[in-house]
Amino acid sequence: MKSKLVLFFLLVFEVVVGQYTNIEVVAKIKSETLDETISVVGTARNTTEVYKSLKYSFVVFRTDDQNNLSKNIQEDRFTLEANEVKELSTVTINVKETDKIVVLLLVYEEDKIIGKDRFAFNEEKKEKVVIQEDSSDDGIELKGIVIEETKTKPGRDFFEFFYNAYTLNQINGSKIVGVYETLSFGRTTILRVKIEDNVIHQFIGKPDLEYLEQMSKIAIRKVYKYFKDLKKQKKDIFQY
Repeated sequence: MKSKLVLFFLLVFEVVVGQYTNIEVVAKIKSETLDETISVVGTARNTTEVYKSLKYSFVVFRTDDQNNLSKNIQEDRFTLEANEVKELSTVTINVKETDKIVVLLLVYEEDKIIGKDRFAFNEEKKEKVVIQEDSSDDGIELKGIVIEETKTKPGRDFFEFFYNAYTLNQINGSKIVGVYETLSFGRTTILRVKIEDNVIHQFIGKPDLEYLEQMSKIAIRKVYKYFKDLKKQKKDIFQY
């Protein structure tokens, strides 16, 4: 199941950012781990005989043992001569054994992603990230973040149903969505779908695929409504 989830993440990431990347410009993340620090270096290599004027985004996600997720984005413009290799950015990250780190390097040419790479440290938890281009001055907008914290097979099965529906409905919410599973009485567990600190839907986990699929449909409807109401609220505030 774990390898399936990792493969699914890579397929989603590949489809969203474009099929033809790392051809003319190859993005590469180099890393070095020493004690409780990780040094990551983003590089880009021009494989063509043509001068390139480009932009990069270097994004670091950190999830701690309390499921708090933070991100840091570095962006800048740069140029590459024919066949040139250049270091774009270096980040030193202090980590704990319980921290999860995901680093994304994206290289743009005229607002189109042409190079990408991904690095992960201590990736026991599953995280899906959908990347969309943003026309604002802030650069890219990271949306559709879905985090999984499950403990049992029914929990993982529910997450598969939920995330497949989340992707199919193209929700791509602007806030983090989490699927969490906690132990309850006896051998039962409680599954919760949360948006930040708000519990959107919760139920008792059961090893019944039809039941879990039905719960995922209910949860998706509630998540969709939450983001729809949030969007309307922001629009009303803006108009006011």
